[in-house]
Amino acid sequence: MILHLFNPENDLALADGSAAYCAPPAAERIAFDLASLPLWFAGKEGLVYLPGDIHKEYQKEWCKIFDLPAFYNASDSIRVRTLRPWGWSAQMLRRFKAMGINKEIMPSERQINTIRALSNRRSSIAILQSLKDAGIDTPVLPRYICDPQKAKEYIESREKCVVKAPWSGSGKGIMWGIGRVEKPMENFYSGIIKRQGGVVCEEYLCCKVEFAMEFFASAGGVDFAGYSLFNAENGSYCGNTLLGDDDIISELGKYIPLVQLDAVRLNLCRILTSMLEGSGYKGYLGVDMMIYEEGTSFKLNPCMELNLRMNMGVVARIFYDNYVQCGKRGCYTVSYYRNSGEALEEHRNKKKEFPLEVVDARISRGYLNLSPVNEDTRYVASVVIEG
Repeated sequence: MILHLFNPENDLALADGSAAYCAPPAAERIAFDLASLPLWFAGKEGLVYLPGDIHKEYQKEWCKIFDLPAFYNASDSIRVRTLRPWGWSAQMLRRFKAMGINKEIMPSERQINTIRALSNRRSSIAILQSLKDAGIDTPVLPRYICDPQKAKEYIESREKCVVKAPWSGSGKGIMWGIGRVEKPMENFYSGIIKRQGGVVCEEYLCCKVEFAMEFFASAGGVDFAGYSLFNAENGSYCGNTLLGDDDIISELGKYIPLVQLDAVRLNLCRILTSMLEGSGYKGYLGVDMMIYEEGTSFKLNPCMELNLRMNMGVVARIFYDNYVQCGKRGCYTVSYYRNSGEALEEHRNKKKEFPLEVVDARISRGYLNLSPVNEDTRYVASVVIEG
């Protein structure tokens, strides 16, 4: 059996690097509220770690309609042969050990350190260089800068740029340079360099479409697993458009030649297989990409970031392929609600506005919450499929 566990704080744990890392309350909140999310991608061969009765009741409710996996009990530990958390870190290794999981099926500390190194945003530079060496057109390569003075010079030499922390939570650890260095920017890159050793600085690109190629790593190498089309604001993830792979390819083909996509996909399988050799990493991963405007034409940035973990794009891809009627279109979102009761009120309104219709265990239209909602809920994952 494969044990799945949702630990979205993993990027923060990687930034900290310590097995004793403790997530902040906001990260703990999203981890609890969305703990049911793996039910929608684990498959029947999986077991899902669900903290609290609200998630177990949710599983019992929806497994009557959809073919969902069972939830994990402590007595199941002897049946677990593979571990697949949202992401791997030293903290996750410690958590599994505390759960009494067999150490033989866990990555070694050396492998965890390798995964952490590859999860550094500077990996995008190596991937872009390898693609460029293979004849793929790329934008100007980002720079990894370890000196605050050189970071300052980089920012001041460009009208616009982007400065990124090597490790950070989704959409966090990013600032936009505007040709001059003011105190907030100086504090940002100086602090990141002090704590994490450097910053990734890259040219600003005028984004038209953001998407990802998703992959799956196994003992045999890295294979392509599908496309995801996502939305972000100021670098923060907002949601995915739910479409079949062929429809996403058609959308991308409006801007760039499909032969270029094919070349990137094939080369990334080769490059990622080589990068991950010896890391022990097995599971999903994604490469975020961008179609950007340059003058009057559109171009492809084939690697904005490597997500060496499960990600929301894979959730959207698997959910659409397994639970949505072919040819339908929809949206997948993760929403935050500041006050008690707000999530529950909107949940009830959406159920009325978009009544769910399911035919042969596939959604034909309507709203579905992919995580339980009650008075105290702050984060909700949900889909709306158009009629």
